[in-house]
Amino acid sequence: MAKNTRLESQKLFERARAVIPGGVPGIRAPENFVEDAYPIFLAGGSGAYVTDVDGNDYLDMLLGYGPMLLGHACQEVDHAANTRQQAGFCLNLPQPELVMLAERLAELHPCAEQSLFFKTGSDATSAAIRLARTHTGRDIVLRCGYHGWHDWCLEGDAGVPAAVTESVIEFGYNDPDQLRDLLLKYQGQVAGVILTPVGHDFDAQIEPPGAHYLRDVRALADEHETVLIFDEVRTGFRLAMGGAQELYGVIPDLTALGKAMSNGYPVSALVGRREIMEAARRTFISSTYFPNGLSMAAALATLEILAREPVLTQIAQVGQQLATGLQTVVDETGLPVTLSPYPQMPFLYFDRSLASDQDQRRDRFYGTLAQQGIFAHPRHHGFLSWRHGQAEIERFLEGVSNAARSALG
Repeated sequence: MAKNTRLESQKLFERARAVIPGGVPGIRAPENFVEDAYPIFLAGGSGAYVTDVDGNDYLDMLLGYGPMLLGHACQEVDHAANTRQQAGFCLNLPQPELVMLAERLAELHPCAEQSLFFKTGSDATSAAIRLARTHTGRDIVLRCGYHGWHDWCLEGDAGVPAAVTESVIEFGYNDPDQLRDLLLKYQGQVAGVILTPVGHDFDAQIEPPGAHYLRDVRALADEHETVLIFDEVRTGFRLAMGGAQELYGVIPDLTALGKAMSNGYPVSALVGRREIMEAARRTFISSTYFPNGLSMAAALATLEILAREPVLTQIAQVGQQLATGLQTVVDETGLPVTLSPYPQMPFLYFDRSLASDQDQRRDRFYGTLAQQGIFAHPRHHGFLSWRHGQAEIERFLEGVSNAARSALG
């Protein structure tokens, strides 16, 4: 249980602001949570829990923004990484894990005839765009959803020249007619269509695809001879071993993978059809750290556990129990939120259209959760791990019930 002391976090934050822009950059900055309710720095994690630098323990419902599918400090995964580390992992040439992991991904994903490995999801999606353009000889990209921080997917952001993004056009999720119109407008010019098969924008509730949406997108990409790219950095190895494409039975040409693939170790992948992946030989994609075997060893161990143990089945079952309990709390309290349609990715979302002063209610709700020792994000969906069991679900539901009363008080 949290002690509600944040003295060490505040001291570190003051030091950080002197040497780091904003103290904590990006999505982890304090202003993206509820200031003065959450810690700013964490010291460690174990299983379904994390501990901050002041010694406060939290039930972790965010899991590092998704990677910790097996829970924090999974000994089997860490042992595999340590074994590779002791043998050396930043070498002049790749290690055997490169081939082994590519073979394993080919077994799990129908489109994964070949693989390229990187460090982040942004690396993988950016490589997908590069290969689509190289393969087709076209420039325009149609995109839907969040795909990282690189220039091509940040239209209008400071420091991003308009010339970089003028060939990237956004379309709405679950709107095949809009996509059809764009493909007709730019007939013969579209290199690729990239989307998250499940809608999960920041500060928005998760949205499942309509009954025929992904099949419509697949058919449109085929009709216009453009590369279809699924960004499964979040959904891969979580909704199913083969990701959302396995769940919904729609196979893209390229798939970006990451997060849950290696239980926190930095590795991502772009997998896809051989014909398109071979375009990597006609462009330049390289990095000092891309072939490091340490994270690949962790990924192999993670995938072995997922194949051997009923990890995803257990997460789905626990998630469904949680979803049922959350619906009961919402019904009983009248809390103005919507709930995630995916039990594995829970989110109590304070949609502004459901009630007035939602931002204030949201902050009271999530601030109360944090003060009870529950770490969930106010504007980002959560995740469940293999280490979330009955005790964790009961604790979360009790916390949500208390926080609901605070938000409505």
